[in-house]
Amino acid sequence: MFMSIVSHLLSAWFAFLLPCFGTWKALSHRPLSEPEIERWGMYWTVIGAFVTLEYVAEWLVSWFPFYWEAKTLLLLFLALPQTQGSTWVYQTYLHPFFSKNEEEIQAGIVSAQSNALTFLQTSFGKLYDAVMRIITKTPPAQAPPSPGAPAQPPAASPFAFAKGLWDTYGPAAVGAVQRYTQSAQPAQAASAPSQAPQTSATTTGYDAAPARSQPGTPAQSPPATDGAPAFPEPKLY
Repeated sequence: MFMSIVSHLLSAWFAFLLPCFGTWKALSHRPLSEPEIERWGMYWTVIGAFVTLEYVAEWLVSWFPFYWEAKTLLLLFLALPQTQGSTWVYQTYLHPFFSKNEEEIQAGIVSAQSNALTFLQTSFGKLYDAVMRIITKTPPAQAPPSPGAPAQPPAASPFAFAKGLWDTYGPAAVGAVQRYTQSAQPAQAASAPSQAPQTSATTTGYDAAPARSQPGTPAQSPPATDGAPAFPEPKLY
């Protein structure tokens, strides 16, 4: 812990503050000193590469013994004007590497910038839509299918499912019922016994069965139902 604090203080002073002030002096004095501008340009190029590697790989190597001491010595080697280590690193390693892979590095930078911009725009748009849905209490919209992906059929409703079943099996079921009905009608006609038509006698308002007389009342003869009425027989006094 103590060594990391000392390393940060020394690096901030010798590797960043003093080179920053030296670059300002080289740029502010007129006429410009081309050797000084070139030297500080090489220094900041090397420092930028070093910081990039440190940000990417520090979590892998920071637990090594004497890591902070080695880092502090390296930054002092690059920054001190007595050593001018940044000039040597630039001329020996960075300049040949950048000259050989300039086009690939430029294309990678442009692609990374465009991808990062697209990612940020997409993420911000999703975040904005989510916030607006929460505020307005609207359900999320379904995303359109991606190009080339197979189209997914819509969810079938119960009515559509029943209609599909009827279209598939309905005509066959109706035809079977009709055939069964047609075959059953001749069999019923053959098995039914022949019945002679019955003729009903005409009545004159009275039932065929004689009416039963009530007690205490004279019995009445039923009227004749067919033919002429009987002529009364003469009585001899």
